[in-house]
Amino acid sequence: MLGAVSSDSFDTLHSYSNTFHMPFVTPWFPEKVLTPSSGLLDFAISMRPDYHRAIIDTVRYYGWKKIIYLYDSHDGESP
Repeated sequence: MLGAVSSDSFDTLHSYSNTFHMPFVTPWFPEKVLTPSSGLLDFAISMRPDYHRAIIDTVRYYGWKKIIYLYDSHDGESP
């Protein structure tokens, strides 16, 4: 399976992918992802790029001493 899903349907599709050992590739994961109850492999993967490194590299490249970083939800928190 490949595609973006709403938070309401993510857990269902995630469960299907683990049950049927079918890869589930999505650009987005909800904040809390349930681990597979079977203890086996998790067949879901998020392909969203990590942009924190790009922000740090940009600040260093321009030599900025002060910045204002606005973010939405938990996107601005360190991993």
